[in-house]
Amino acid sequence: MTHPKVLTDPRLRQRYGIKSGRKNRLFIILLSIFLISAWFIWSGTNFANPQIRSTLISFKIVSDQKVSITYKISVRDLSKEHSCSLVAKDIDKNTVGEVVDQMPADSLVAGENQRTVEISTRLPAVNAAIASCQ
Repeated sequence: MTHPKVLTDPRLRQRYGIKSGRKNRLFIILLSIFLISAWFIWSGTNFANPQIRSTLISFKIVSDQKVSITYKISVRDLSKEHSCSLVAKDIDKNTVGEVVDQMPADSLVAGENQRTVEISTRLPAVNAAIASCQ
């Protein structure tokens, strides 16, 4: 345990090698502020502009065995193939139909791409949705 007089007397602090630590604390605080700011900027730009963004436009019940779904997709990387899993659900929210919409790299354009796909169902469906895109 350090004696209280050593902590307050400047000559004793110098003799025992106790530094003030203000420069180190200031450096750590400035470094922390810089790193947190950089992380906020990175996370904001990364999550505001995801790799794939999909939006459901509409769905239409064509018959008891088919549902038509229209959606938009925008991707950042146009050089690779993408796919979206589309589902049709019944009144109890059970999946009654599913299709994977494959999009080759050369079929996508920069910006938004609108697609219309039909989903075959085993029972009458009441709605359709985009399950996932990758």
